Amino acid sequence: MVFKTVNLFNQTNLMKTCTALLLLLITPAAALAQDEPIETDRPDQTETTATVPAGMFQSESGFTHRQAERNGRELILPETLWKYGINDKLELRLITEFEFNKYGDSLAQGLEPVDIGLKVNLWDEKGIVPETSIILTIKLPKVASKDLAVDYVAPEIRLLFQNTITDNIDLGYNLSADWDGTSPNPIFEYTLSPNFKLSETISAYAEAFGYLPEQQHATHWIDGGFKYLITKNIQVDISGGYELTSHNHFHSYFESVGFSFRI
Repeated sequence: MVFKTVNLFNQTNLMKTCTALLLLLITPAAALAQDEPIETDRPDQTETTATVPAGMFQSESGFTHRQAERNGRELILPETLWKYGINDKLELRLITEFEFNKYGDSLAQGLEPVDIGLKVNLWDEKGIVPETSIILTIKLPKVASKDLAVDYVAPEIRLLFQNTITDNIDLGYNLSADWDGTSPNPIFEYTLSPNFKLSETISAYAEAFGYLPEQQHATHWIDGGFKYLITKNIQVDISGGYELTSHNHFHSYFESVGFSFRI
């Protein structure tokens, strides 16, 4: 009995020692992640190349009003991107979007088809070679309100690029192919967004982006906005955009406010 008791005591001490060493290894990495300010995919249309730090959860919500035509408007109340970091190169993503759409006498409201997917950071910036990531998502056609369900599973493939210009300026740009679930034909998209760090807590962006459907007219937009860091893990934003092209002599526009946090 004496030998068994000593053996158990030694095993217990060994487990405590291993646990303590593991915590010592993990804690600096977690602290480092906490020291880096939150990086979000909103409010611009250009998705960042950055992924959420390993083991952390991030939520990015936006409330948007879009006037799509004279007698048609869309309210997004809200759209939320939920993200979880698997490691320093991979995050899981889930998008939920609640909409209220009114076009003339037609009304549709409820949950848009849910998007699930991931973002993978492929390589870091090196010289003129941009930091590059990829987003792969699938829109689930029937995981939606009846009014907003679509017919097809709708994938999206998006390449993300970022170049550092100066310590306070970087340039983000995306290329994507997106299916909306109502047609088998893809919609191609481009974005180009210089970002400006105005202070330790305030940043701004200006952006050009557009959509190029296969069988419809292309639409081209400009937008801009500001982000404010309340803490390193909490951010608010405001933005607005204007369509350069027009439909029936009407230029669409939107305004948006957002709130993001990381834990």
